[in-house]
Amino acid sequence: MAADRPDAQGMWWRPDGAAPWRVDALLRGAVARAAECPPEDVPIAEPRRAAPPGHSRCTSALPLRAARPLGLNAVRLAAQAAERLRDCPGVADAGVERGGFVTLDADPEARAAMVRAAAADGDRFLRGYLHYLEGIGRLGDPPGRHGEGAPAPSAAVPVPAAEGERSASAPLDEASSVEDLRRLARADALLRMNAAVGTGSESSVGTAPEPGGEGAAGAPPREVSWRDPRLDGGHGTTPAARLLATVGEASARVAFCRSAAARPRPSEETGPGLPAVPTAERPGAWVLGTAANPAFAVRYAHAHAASTLRWAREAHEARAARTPEGCACSEPAGEHVDAVLAAALEPPAAAELAGALYDGPLVLHAARRRSEPHMLVRYLEGLAAAYHGWRGSCGGLIVGAAGGPAGREPASAFGRLRLCAAAAEVLRAGLSLLGVSAPTRL
Repeated sequence: MAADRPDAQGMWWRPDGAAPWRVDALLRGAVARAAECPPEDVPIAEPRRAAPPGHSRCTSALPLRAARPLGLNAVRLAAQAAERLRDCPGVADAGVERGGFVTLDADPEARAAMVRAAAADGDRFLRGYLHYLEGIGRLGDPPGRHGEGAPAPSAAVPVPAAEGERSASAPLDEASSVEDLRRLARADALLRMNAAVGTGSESSVGTAPEPGGEGAAGAPPREVSWRDPRLDGGHGTTPAARLLATVGEASARVAFCRSAAARPRPSEETGPGLPAVPTAERPGAWVLGTAANPAFAVRYAHAHAASTLRWAREAHEARAARTPEGCACSEPAGEHVDAVLAAALEPPAAAELAGALYDGPLVLHAARRRSEPHMLVRYLEGLAAAYHGWRGSCGGLIVGAAGGPAGREPASAFGRLRLCAAAAEVLRAGLSLLGVSAPTRL
């Protein structure tokens, strides 16, 4: 990528902002310059968010991993890399921790640009780190890349349909026993994660659509219903069919992918009332339409975010009809978008939601590399919780500000709506990788 070249460091965060692949490329470039070696000789950084929650600091063991093969001192290399990082625009601070770890704080506008990229295209954002690694030849194949019982490479890979709808392929129909159902659900999720690598090009990671032409609340998404045809199919004649008719396909897929163990014990649970292998006779909380059911909780978060965006769009259109001359102020000019978003990310709950968005591409990479779909499930649960924590802290002002009279904080409403859109996009993209639809109405 262009960000690997020293002469491109000044614009390292455009247009994706402080997304993981941009931060990784920046760190690798800084270490390469400090070590006076080509970037190709430097391993990937995998910059993780540091504690506490809501903090924007990233940390990487890259100097420790790079120093030994190059015959250098890790602490000195980290210090030299941090010094170079502090000179880069878009970097608020950089330092050294724990004897060789390098830390980086992206400035508010770089983090805001990341949120804007996620809001523009959640699929592209969530897969961005995979595409980056593929582009620099560092992706590698996960162990057992075709998953538990997955078809051979020549078999059709069920690629997620648009807006979280079910794909044309229905692998769960092949199951008769609950164990077969669990195996197929996990294998399908792993296939989807592997297929995510080939559904975009490295060059597309770095060309996010600029905001504009879509109104204050964004373009309307395709409607996706909560209706689950599996629940309409009667009791079924096999244990697998009975389970699907009891809990639905979404809950079944999430339940089977949520277990960290490839072969859980019959009585094992992944949470209170959440059997790792539910059955029609013992579905546990997977049958509930409440927050106790992780599948419902994540899908509800998406439905809430999508509904919020729709309500805000409708309020904006109503305001435009009332006062056409005042509409222009409801969306900031292009060069001010990131500044407006940066202000919206200042509250702790907003910063935590932005941090959860940052984690997504790295989690997908780890889940794919380890062939562990439960990592993606737990990530989506955390993102949904961060979304609800943030929207609860907004006091219901997102829609109100978008549809209020001219001069009533339209810029801050725009920033909050972009963060809401980013959460909706990444939740939808993550659910589609599990083969689960993302409802758009409450």
